[in-house]
Amino acid sequence: MPSLTQTRSTVSELNTSAIETSTMSDSGHQNKPKGPKGITFSGETFIVPETHDMVKTLFDPTIKKSNFELIILGLLFSNLLVFLIPNNNLRISIFIGFYIFWRLSYNFGIGWLLQHQSNDHLLVQWAIKYKLFDKNNKNFLAKLVQSEIKSQRGDAYDINSYPIEFNTWLIFRKFVDLILMSDFTTFICVVYACSINNDYQFIKNQPSWLTMSRIVGGSILILFNYWVKVNAHNTIKDYAWYWGDFFFRQINNEELIFDGVFEMFPHPMYSVGYVGYYGFALISKSYIVLLTAIFGHFLQMIFLHYIENPHIDKIYGPSKNEINLIKILKLKDLKNFDNLKPLVGLYNFNWMRASDVINLVLSLTYGLIIPVFAKSLKSLFVLTVATKLFESLSINILLILQSQFKFFTKWSLSNDIPIEKSLNNWAVLYNSLINLTYSSLFGLNLGYFLQGTGSSLVTDYFYLRLFLGLCLIYTQSWINLSIIDSIGYFGWFYGDFFIPKSQSSIKNLTQAGVYRYLNNPEQIFGVCGVMGVFLIHPTVENLTCCILWMVNNFVRINFIEKIHMIRIYGEKEVNRDSGVTKTVKKHLIPDVIQRKMSNDDPKRRGGVANGTSLGDSLDNFIKELRNSTTKLSQQKLIELSQNLSFANSNYKLSIDGLKESNELKYTTIGTPITVSWQSPSNTHSIRDWVGLYKIVQTSYSRNKTILSSAGRWTYCTDSKGVFTFEKEKLFWEEGVYEFRYHLDGKHDVAYISEPFEIKSVDIDVPGDISEAGEFSKQLKTEIFDKIIDIKSINESIAPIANQADNVIEVYKLFSSLISKSTQINVNYRIFLNNDNLSISDVAHKLIDIKQVLQELSFNSSEKKNL
Repeated sequence: MPSLTQTRSTVSELNTSAIETSTMSDSGHQNKPKGPKGITFSGETFIVPETHDMVKTLFDPTIKKSNFELIILGLLFSNLLVFLIPNNNLRISIFIGFYIFWRLSYNFGIGWLLQHQSNDHLLVQWAIKYKLFDKNNKNFLAKLVQSEIKSQRGDAYDINSYPIEFNTWLIFRKFVDLILMSDFTTFICVVYACSINNDYQFIKNQPSWLTMSRIVGGSILILFNYWVKVNAHNTIKDYAWYWGDFFFRQINNEELIFDGVFEMFPHPMYSVGYVGYYGFALISKSYIVLLTAIFGHFLQMIFLHYIENPHIDKIYGPSKNEINLIKILKLKDLKNFDNLKPLVGLYNFNWMRASDVINLVLSLTYGLIIPVFAKSLKSLFVLTVATKLFESLSINILLILQSQFKFFTKWSLSNDIPIEKSLNNWAVLYNSLINLTYSSLFGLNLGYFLQGTGSSLVTDYFYLRLFLGLCLIYTQSWINLSIIDSIGYFGWFYGDFFIPKSQSSIKNLTQAGVYRYLNNPEQIFGVCGVMGVFLIHPTVENLTCCILWMVNNFVRINFIEKIHMIRIYGEKEVNRDSGVTKTVKKHLIPDVIQRKMSNDDPKRRGGVANGTSLGDSLDNFIKELRNSTTKLSQQKLIELSQNLSFANSNYKLSIDGLKESNELKYTTIGTPITVSWQSPSNTHSIRDWVGLYKIVQTSYSRNKTILSSAGRWTYCTDSKGVFTFEKEKLFWEEGVYEFRYHLDGKHDVAYISEPFEIKSVDIDVPGDISEAGEFSKQLKTEIFDKIIDIKSINESIAPIANQADNVIEVYKLFSSLISKSTQINVNYRIFLNNDNLSISDVAHKLIDIKQVLQELSFNSSEKKNL
């Protein structure tokens, strides 16, 4: 049975709710200061009182400290006691241990709490279970929590006039204050202890100019980090800073805010919000501090990926229809590439695609084989430069010819090659040449390593250079993937040079993803990986290659791509201010100059900137049950069929319409299943319920169910009743299943039905096209009618399927059922690639496939006989 329902209100629903309850809300809070309105996930509205950030709360002497805040301050200052230890190396070890503890408490402790609060309202459920905010509850924990809230908000604060969600958030904030401030304090202690180690090593054993450069550079990073944090807090306020949207929503704050630093960088609190850590490492001249900073930053990115991003997508993400539209556009984009993801570098490699195998062979040849057998580094350098020049000239010239004279398109059409095919051919050529250049560069540096020669321009600070170089290489890889995610393979391979705008699914330049922050991210980061290679091994040859890559990248973007984009989309669209440009203008350039420089439309965009435990073990167990593919033995099935555990039960479940077989009774996939129940009327509860389960996932217990029914359930409001499970309340896969009767809204099992099997229906594909009509009707009855309401075999499938919440899943279900029923494998993309496809068309395709397979099979056997 589902856990506590989480309501996701739209803007209009939130505002409507606020209007309906405004009279009640205002009368209940007449003496409270006005502020933004909040709404809980259960629909209760309230005025959100003013709160302060953790630094002001803890260290501003004008603000009264709560009980927990005094404890936090005491713990923070207790770190100074470690400096009483005379051995500095021991101090460093202790502070590193403290930092690891608090960092793990942050990313995994707070992370675990937030994840379960997002999914199950765990913290709020705890508050309800233990009656923490009930004035009549006199136990120690409740009195402690209520005393803390009173000390935070003042004696006039009425706990019962605010939702439990808000009060829970107030307590949660103090745990956040403790962990985050302790995390930062212990890191600063690590920095200080490492800096003064070996008699203040951070200012010794270096030229004075280099020492000053380190200190100035590190200080700039720290100041920039401080500006990022302050700007971020001013933009999102305490509400988002303390993860308030995990507990309640603010009305008129239902959209993600992209303003200030959030318009310059993606997730600035987690990305550039940690550059100050590297500034401290630079000042302290300590690899220990650097590794500590990397450790903390890495865990923070894990926290972002697994905790924050899923919640952001759930609360602020696009609707199901918008997600489906995006998926459809991306899948339709693959029509230009033979319905397969094209090779990018060696990503999306497919052994069954000849061009991919050739690319792999060429990459291995240039990157490994040639360097191993090369007699001199000079020959490798010449090969790398020659390959890069050939790639640059070839690609640039072809793009110019295609842009100005449609050279590639005319050649394709003159040879009866569709324009979609011409783009695919171009993509293979482009990617192959790019692969050759990077393979050659890798081979050049492998040659350095194997032959141990080559004079470096810089020999010091190898590990620092290695770290920075790898960061740049990773950045280029990440930027490339982000670009593909934003503009698709069509955009990556210059699709608008080859496909007319009228035939393309892309009508305007995107302002989403990485393009929200930069208009041309590849211009800045497109070759930063090559810079990283030079940083790791700074030779004259690598510097030459780096310059070649940069010059080619600059020329291609500014003198070929940009000119073509302006011709297609217009200068205003192409030269629109990026997020970084807007923020720099806003903060650094006077308004008068801004208006003269701005490329944006004078109409401003609207915005909302103002405003390993037992649980882990249980989660893992449940995941294993859900993913279980274990097959039950014949003996086990016999035991379940006899249902000995409930032989004398007063509860009964019976299933109507099952077909008989030599083993278990069965039905076919998608066929509605009618279940009848009977329970004692004197003990019956209207919250009793029946759920459908896969037996391999519930065989662990006959008395209790710990798995969610995932929506496949119904209430038993009467002691006797009947319900038909159909559509989304069914499992759409083969297996052995059972119904379970549960008591009073809980997961205690009162009765389990006999097991039954769900099988695929067997449909014989005719070998003659003349039988297509009857075959189409059979497909409609046995498959399509069970999923969608379609009137005839000649009606288009797409308009009806697109009405579903997840059209991609519907198409996948079509292809799965057809493949299993007919034993002919069909990919779901056939439904995406033809908006006018009907059941009759599908039937004809299946017959054609069978005829081809039969002919091939016949030819094969004929040859064997010969």
